[in-house]
Amino acid sequence: MKDKYDSFENALEDLKKIVQSFESNEDLSIDEMLKNYEQGMKAYSYCSKKLEDTQKKIKIIDETFE
Repeated sequence: MKDKYDSFENALEDLKKIVQSFESNEDLSIDEMLKNYEQGMKAYSYCSKKLEDTQKKIKIIDETFE
């Protein structure tokens, strides 16, 4: 897992893996769960920001063609 992401797709892939590890009921220690949660929040935050930026750019593009 990464601290910095270079693309939406990479961050989303990490987020999917983290969610799967929680859903699979793996025997994780509390420390591992906390680490995964923190990493998941980093990936989620990156994805959320990237989507927000993309929406802003699309709005700007749409406004130039109206």
